[in-house]
Amino acid sequence: MSCNYADGLSPYENKGVLGVDEKFDSKEEVAEKVATLAAWIQESNHVVIHTGAGISTSAGIPDFRGPKGVWTLEAKGEKPDMNISFNDAVPTKTHMALAKLVQVGEYTFQI
Repeated sequence: MSCNYADGLSPYENKGVLGVDEKFDSKEEVAEKVATLAAWIQESNHVVIHTGAGISTSAGIPDFRGPKGVWTLEAKGEKPDMNISFNDAVPTKTHMALAKLVQVGEYTFQI
């Protein structure tokens, strides 16, 4: 049996369109979603978190395929305007949240 990942994705506005402005939830929406996620994690036996290069873009580290990604710009003969060394990058809230899950629970992460 095969599984086509793309077929399993839910439809949403601008699906597959690059360069669309990022949307942000209100503080109330974020709080509600965080509470829901926390309950799911506490109730689960196993947790799998899929991330990509985008988890680090707010730390100043460019992704690869995004609108300003390394490969996207390289194909145009350009380079990213973000230029930070890994030693100078500051972990994002997402990085810190994942680290906290490991610290407070019995979670391990594999890369």
